[in-house]
Order: sequence, then C-alpha cells, then structure tokens
Amino acid sequence: MMLSLTFVIPNFKADIASVKYTGTGNLFPEENCSLIMTNASVIFNVDYKEQYNRIDIGFKGNYTIYNPNATQNITLAAPFSPIFKNLESTCVIKIDNNIKPFKLIQLNWSDPWAEYLDSVGLGMSNRRNFILTNVTFPENSSVKIEYGFEAYIDQPNSDDRLYIYYDVGTSRAWNGTITERVEFKTYGKLPDSYSKNIPDRYNYSCTISNFSNGRSYTWDWVDETIMIDSVYISYSYPLNRFWGFAGAFIILGVYAGANVALVFIAIKVYKIIKRKRIKSRE
Repeated sequence: MMLSLTFVIPNFKADIASVKYTGTGNLFPEENCSLIMTNASVIFNVDYKEQYNRIDIGFKGNYTIYNPNATQNITLAAPFSPIFKNLESTCVIKIDNNIKPFKLIQLNWSDPWAEYLDSVGLGMSNRRNFILTNVTFPENSSVKIEYGFEAYIDQPNSDDRLYIYYDVGTSRAWNGTITERVEFKTYGKLPDSYSKNIPDRYNYSCTISNFSNGRSYTWDWVDETIMIDSVYISYSYPLNRFWGFAGAFIILGVYAGANVALVFIAIKVYKIIKRKRIKSRE
C-alpha cells in the first residue's frame, strides 16, 4: 500500500492527494497556468496528548510563487482533512504579509479541484475540504504566501493507527521545479513510524533529530520535480493496549473460572466419597 502511494508519473498532475488518510497539502491553482512554485517550507507541530485522547496540530506553510508572464488573478485552494477540528476558525492566509479573506468549501465531484484527488476509498469521512482564496500575481514577480492553522484530532474508535500525511506531490500542480522542506515536529507520544526512503528509487529521505522536548522528522528537495505523492508520520492508539489488557483479563477470567469449576468438582467428589465411607461404616 505504501509503495503504491510513492510511484507516480512525474508530469501527471491529477490524483496527487490521497484522500483515504488524514492530512493536508500544498496549494492548488484553480486551472492550468504558467505560474511556478519555486519554494515551499512546511512545519507541522504535532502534540499527542495521550492522557486527553487527542492530538493537537499546528500547521504553517510558506510558499513562493513566481509569475513569468502578464499579471494574473488566480484562485488557490488549500486542501485539508475534515478530521482536523477547529481549523476554519483558526486559519490565516497572508499574501506578502497582508491577511487575505478566504472561504471554505466541502468538495463535490463537480468541482474543478476533484481532478487533484485520489478517489480510492472516497467517502463522507475520507475526503479533502478546501480553503479558497483569490491572489493577484503581478507580471514577472514573485508572491509570498503564508498559510496556517491550529486544529486538533480526536482519537478515533474505529482504528488502531493514525497516519498524518503531507501531500508533497501537489507541487506538481505548478510548472517548473521546486525547492521544498517538510518538517513534522512531534511532542508528547512519539510517532511509531514515518515515511522512509526507498533505496535505488527516488532520492528522498527523512532526517530525524531530537530537541529538548520532542523529535523532528524532515524531508528536503532541492530544485527538482517531487516524484512521490506523500510523506507521513503515524501513531498507534491505546486501542491495541486496551484489547491486549482486555484479552489478558478474558484469559485470566477463563482460567479463574476453570479453576473454580475444578474446585467445585473436587468438593462434590469429596462429599460423595465421604458419604460412601460413612455408609460403609454403618
């Protein structure tokens, strides 16, 4: 499954966000255009508060987009999972340090953004919603865009593992090559796994470093077309431990019940034998 998320035709721009998993991604242009995203820097602050059964997510992305042609007005979309709660009320988009208005849409397959999504397993709970904003790109100039939010994820009851993705392949929606860094800074419970390099395939790898109260997972690309769709970290939930404990209790219960039954049978046998001895004496 993980390999299938990695292999992709480099010049193919559609189906580059995997909607089956929790995550967000790069900005999409509304339509094919000549704009070039030259740089992107993304930081997730992920704090797994295990005692509260939730994960706090802080996201900040900085993007530089160059317009080599005449001035254009373009609608940009920032995709994210609906599982990120409180996102809309905390979202901020800045264009060259000026706050811009935006609107949130829930995806319909009639929307132009659907072409960027992998529809496998798509359902009401497995999809991307979009934050939309209009941006003017002056002729032969670069525009700096900052996009961020504070959200949280409740611990689900239906699964025992959570993947948090960043859809790096969305950079292929733009022309040219890109220099990009994606960093997950994790606090509290540390991830159980993360996206790793596949030897002899594509030149990307995860750099892991520790800081005073957490751990960082970082991926870098320098002036290139990103050949993979996603990077991720993942957590296993206490559900496994719950069922482990529950299983242990069940086994102990069965064992204890069997012992009680044996004791009961032994008492019955003892009483029968005792009665026979008494009768034989009489």
